Amino acid sequence: GIDLQGRRREGVRGYIDIEAQLPDVFKGVTINEDARQQLRKELAKWFASEADNDRELKKAEARLSKLERMEKNLQQLVIEEEISHQDFKEHRSRIEAERSRLTNMVNAIRQRQHLVKADFEIALQLATQLEILFAEGNFDERRLLCETVIKRMHVKDGRIEKVELNVPFALIASRAKSSESVISGGPLWTRTTDPGLIRTVL
Repeated sequence: GIDLQGRRREGVRGYIDIEAQLPDVFKGVTINEDARQQLRKELAKWFASEADNDRELKKAEARLSKLERMEKNLQQLVIEEEISHQDFKEHRSRIEAERSRLTNMVNAIRQRQHLVKADFEIALQLATQLEILFAEGNFDERRLLCETVIKRMHVKDGRIEKVELNVPFALIASRAKSSESVISGGPLWTRTTDPGLIRTVL
């Protein structure tokens, strides 16, 4: 856990101060505008690829197209008196019921994709301001930033050795201005430029 008042007891070692180390953590996650724009482009390509490869979505859309053709065929059959009006109504009722279900499914999938993309857009904007927001924030604001960005911190002998970030900041950290931690002299997190990381953590 994180105690922004800098108090954490570790047995006989007493209290340690981690608050003074947090500014460097947020500095390491903060990206510049160029990095934000580049990452936006990478994410846009990834989301487009995911939309194209979503089997569930493709299957539902293919079935909707088939239902549309089936309905047109039914209309033609009833015009040509190949089927009765009663049969036409029954078939059309089943088609409409299935189409309604599939349409709701497609809309739900697309909404989910949109919300995930929107989350990353907001996080990207926030990531350009993390350093200054933490520096100028009050206690509650800093605590909120920690809860939003940091999943878990590993502390040893009063020093932050490793930081695990929440999604999507784990990916965004790959564009951080500093690649090394000034706290421990080593990487704070695994850095990657592969948007496929999103697939892993979602």
